Amino acid sequence: MAASPGRLHFLDTNNQKIVVVIQMITHLKQAGAERTEIFFVGGNSVVTQGAIDEVFRRLWP
Repeated sequence: MAASPGRLHFLDTNNQKIVVVIQMITHLKQAGAERTEIFFVGGNSVVTQGAIDEVFRRLWP
């Protein structure tokens, strides 16, 4: 799925929580927030944290 401006889409239909967290991060960026940190605990946290870190890397280079 192609990325639209300011938002990344991950091909992970089994974990919609990742998409929700990415939308939350994107909203923070669009609202002008300084970079913050979000940690995901539970489930496959390594994969999810990697996705979160990638979003931060792209939005706050």
